[in-house]
Amino acid sequence: MNLVANWYNNIRQNWRDAATDELFTKVFWGNFIFCFAIYMVAIQWLKFNSTRMGTMVNDPVYYLCEPHDFSLYIGFCTYSVTIFTILYLLQYPHLLHRGFTGFTVLFLIRAFCIFMIPLSPSTDMIRLHDPFTNFVGAEDSITNDLFFSGHMADMAFFFLLVSDRWARRYILVAMICLGIMLVWQRVHYTLDVLAAPIFSYFCFWAFVQKDVIWSPFLKKAESEDEKSSPGHVL
Repeated sequence: MNLVANWYNNIRQNWRDAATDELFTKVFWGNFIFCFAIYMVAIQWLKFNSTRMGTMVNDPVYYLCEPHDFSLYIGFCTYSVTIFTILYLLQYPHLLHRGFTGFTVLFLIRAFCIFMIPLSPSTDMIRLHDPFTNFVGAEDSITNDLFFSGHMADMAFFFLLVSDRWARRYILVAMICLGIMLVWQRVHYTLDVLAAPIFSYFCFWAFVQKDVIWSPFLKKAESEDEKSSPGHVL
């Protein structure tokens, strides 16, 4: 109960303080709408990109196991971490704001890499079934979005955003299991999975730690938020 009460009190106090800053409030909601719009546009572009022919990679890891459908377990790992991260970030408006920006840039970098490095999945790939993303963006029609793995990039980014020790341990275990299952199911090549955290760290460093976009405008508010949020700087 104390944990829930502290979580609620943090949300109430920090959002009350953030609401007193009119500039931050406008920038926050403008950034949120912009990020969501960018995501929806990029999804449509990825659908178009799925019609392009790409190169199949001879992944040696594939020879170690027969493909298996882990869609249910991949969904559990992904959404348990996603829900926890959102609940965590709700406590810290400025960290959430920077997280929106970093996450969106990460998504755009991934879309660019997919365009520049066209790959096609293995012929024995088992399609990943995700009811939520299919409902939001009809992503079931997207297949050639391979380099780099969006699932792994998201998980690594969430790992960097969250500072709670036990939560980070869970996210790390879930991320490792997720990477194994994505390769096993042939949804991604091994390189897709291993490369993703590198891009996540860059976006975290540039847009969360250094805050290269918003710090000139929200410097005072950001410094105040650092005092109230736990140490999310590695």
